[in-house]
Amino acid sequence: MTTDAVARARGRVGKPAALLEVRSLSKRFGEVQANWDVDLTVLPGTVHGLIGENGAGKSTLLKMIYGVYTPDEGRMFVDGAPVSPGSPADARALGIGMVFQDLRLVPALTVAENIALALPDGPTLRLARLAARITEASEAYGLAVDPSAQVRHLSIGERQRAEILKVLMTGARLVILDEPTSVLAPQEVEALFGVVAQLRDRGLGVVLVTHKLGEVRAIADQVTVLRGGQVILNAEDPGNFSDAELVEAMVGRRVPPLAVERVAVPPRERAVLELRGATALGDRGHVALKGVDLDVHPGELVGVAGVAGSGQKELCEVALGLRPVTSGSVRVDDTGGGAVAVPEDPVADSVVPGLTVLEHMVLDGRAVPRRGLGIDWPAVGARTAVLDERVGLHMAPTKRTLSSLSGGNIQRVVLTRELGQDASLVVAAYPSRGLDVANTRRTQELLLQHRARGAGVLMVSEDLDELIAVADRIAVMHDGHLVGVVDTAGADRMSIGRLMLGGVA
Repeated sequence: MTTDAVARARGRVGKPAALLEVRSLSKRFGEVQANWDVDLTVLPGTVHGLIGENGAGKSTLLKMIYGVYTPDEGRMFVDGAPVSPGSPADARALGIGMVFQDLRLVPALTVAENIALALPDGPTLRLARLAARITEASEAYGLAVDPSAQVRHLSIGERQRAEILKVLMTGARLVILDEPTSVLAPQEVEALFGVVAQLRDRGLGVVLVTHKLGEVRAIADQVTVLRGGQVILNAEDPGNFSDAELVEAMVGRRVPPLAVERVAVPPRERAVLELRGATALGDRGHVALKGVDLDVHPGELVGVAGVAGSGQKELCEVALGLRPVTSGSVRVDDTGGGAVAVPEDPVADSVVPGLTVLEHMVLDGRAVPRRGLGIDWPAVGARTAVLDERVGLHMAPTKRTLSSLSGGNIQRVVLTRELGQDASLVVAAYPSRGLDVANTRRTQELLLQHRARGAGVLMVSEDLDELIAVADRIAVMHDGHLVGVVDTAGADRMSIGRLMLGGVA
């Protein structure tokens, strides 16, 4: 066939040749079909949004494109030519670059030294010459980067810009951004999208992987929705779709929004959690929490916002008595039933290797049903079944070994065990991390139910929109300090973002 005939067969006459075409890609891991007959096309000068639940097959698809996995079936084309990248180096040679969610920079090195590691001729270049190339590239792409800055001293947003610049300087014409906004303040998101728009204007293709549907509708030219490893929706102009329509494509059913009205709880004089001048060391011996004053009252949900590493983890652990304060005081009024906690890292903090889901359900401090000198496991099983039904997160079978489950399934077990109890204080760090849309909504409802029953709830989230939706007030952290507390009624995202970055609201 002639080139024109091939173009007509694909319905592409009058359109630019695709940077990337994925045709009928499939990948299986044992009995799990991770991707099945997936098609994806990325045109130059466009932003392509890729969305789907955890486990929908996004990561597997990206790893096949980037040469980490080899597809079982299907074909890939770059600039119309068939390709089979067998490694990330092969993908980079084809002009495909990927910026991972967990940024791959060496903190002890400078920006220039990190970029040198990625360039074929980088290790042989004089740093002064490389710094000049970096400065030239940063100006060309609108990425403000200081080549001499040590990465450990950069903000998350600055590190991300350095990572994107590194990818571009390796010759990438297709840039994959994996959840790039998950830990950014609103101002940093705006700056990032300014960079994305500039890349699009320069004729590059961008694949944006995100769970924030508003971002897809705002900046993407096309959207692909994966569910169960298959393409459910592939459409141009995602701005024509509502969040509800995109969620339904992702989940397969409609997910009701959170109730707007909140149950009013009569105010009480005494706070359930009171911190006064609380100061605490971090895991590396540095001062991570710096003179924090904060109250959480019964019947109140206080959100905690901040860029990653601003002291959120230490705040939660101090509130629960898991981390001592070096100065200041912490008081918890536990007359209503004590405290329950959802840890920042359930896999590290809540999983005992070798124990089953059911065995983990007796590690919550509640009275354990006894049979003689041992545990009455049938009674524990019956109690767990009732709890699972009432909480509504639908845990994995109780005979499964917890450590063998995915992070999202582990999270559901921890949430069921902890949020299924009555408590006077609930401390939840990133409770919706790893959950699908429906279980995220149910978790938010559970936290609001605790609030309605008179518990004080302290909730950390990296999603500012989530905090605005569920919290009564938002405590904003920056560099270990509590820099402001904002009422969510009429809250302004940009003002909160300025506080997150250390400025003034």
